Amino acid sequence: SSSSSPLVDRILLTRVIEPAFDECDVFLPDFAAQEDWQRSTHGELVEWVGWDVPEGVVEEKGVKYRYEMWARA
Repeated sequence: SSSSSPLVDRILLTRVIEPAFDECDVFLPDFAAQEDWQRSTHGELVEWVGWDVPEGVVEEKGVKYRYEMWARA
């Protein structure tokens, strides 16, 4: 039945690498530790969003981050 389908099957994530923001008041649970989530390849991310997404670590105004897509297996 459709009620057993997950509400979310993809996560588009901007992962901040540094600096660490320790004083944030909202955090995403560690969904990646669950076996049913897998990180997509960069090519899969680009194909799904439909435009070119920077690959690897990006730096802007001293903040390093990367774009990720995670899909439910």
